[in-house]
Amino acid sequence: MAKTDSEKYPDKYFINPTNHIRDRIIIHESMEIPKEGLFVSLNGYPFLMRPGEEIDIPRPVGMMLDTRIKTETVMQDDGRGNMIEHKRNIPRVTYTHVKEGVNVAPKEEPPAVAA
Repeated sequence: MAKTDSEKYPDKYFINPTNHIRDRIIIHESMEIPKEGLFVSLNGYPFLMRPGEEIDIPRPVGMMLDTRIKTETVMQDDGRGNMIEHKRNIPRVTYTHVKEGVNVAPKEEPPAVAA
């Protein structure tokens, strides 16, 4: 029986959080995040992330956070007295990776071969 695309490439699909590699992150405090925390949901699975606290999230949730951007408009002087409008994309949510693959068992080293 032929495998579906989601069976061939499970890392590309988020059906449930069970089988995904988890990364430990800390959400940075921000004016946009309430003190109760940031609530996000991916395909119906909720995650509550409190600023300053470690949380283990499935890697696709982290990838989703990376795609949440906002455009900021800044006015800059060009050096001749003219103000130029400059736009840049910045992350809505910033975080620090504490540890990658917290739910992955470390690989065992093969035993040394005696000579």
